Amino acid sequence: MSFLMCLGLSLLGMPSSGALPEATIEAILVAEPPTQQSPAGADAAGPRIAVVNTQAFGELINEYRQQVVTLQTEFRPTVDALQRLGAEIQAEEDALQRLADQLPPDARLKRTDDLERKKKDFKRRQEDLNEAAEKRAAILLNPVREKISKALEAYAKERGIHILLDVALAAEAGGLVYLAPGMDITEDFAARYNQANPVAKPAGTAR
Repeated sequence: MSFLMCLGLSLLGMPSSGALPEATIEAILVAEPPTQQSPAGADAAGPRIAVVNTQAFGELINEYRQQVVTLQTEFRPTVDALQRLGAEIQAEEDALQRLADQLPPDARLKRTDDLERKKKDFKRRQEDLNEAAEKRAAILLNPVREKISKALEAYAKERGIHILLDVALAAEAGGLVYLAPGMDITEDFAARYNQANPVAKPAGTAR
């Protein structure tokens, strides 16, 4: 999905998932073995494995969501204008198809040329929006992503977790078959992160 669609459909309703990129949080995060005794219930014969759903961070982690809302707000006018232009193009295409046999050749040619100009303008503005939004997203979100990544690693080490899997990436790749209850640390991690990094709750969130 293009960044435009993420902003226009999911964010103004990021993205679309809020997941952190693979470059920030790997599919598998291997923590150093704990120096203290493993927690009760841990299998001494093998590593302790847990999972986290990074796609939920856009909603669960207030600091991340706050930056997403800032991004949405900054690009809302541009996205809305582009959506209006897209609606105009669609309406004109429908009209030309409906009136194809009724319009004089000169009038049909003129309207067709005007429509093509609008399409080219739409494509150019869409590309400009995507480029600007991606650059701004990197500025706003990458510092928070890196901070969350370090916090996840620390969380895993403190709890004797040797392998932390991103369940969102595993599910997308079709590699998730079964998940035992209690393995998902997403909500607990997000709650502890929010407690350690308090921010004003973004507008529109109920958490």
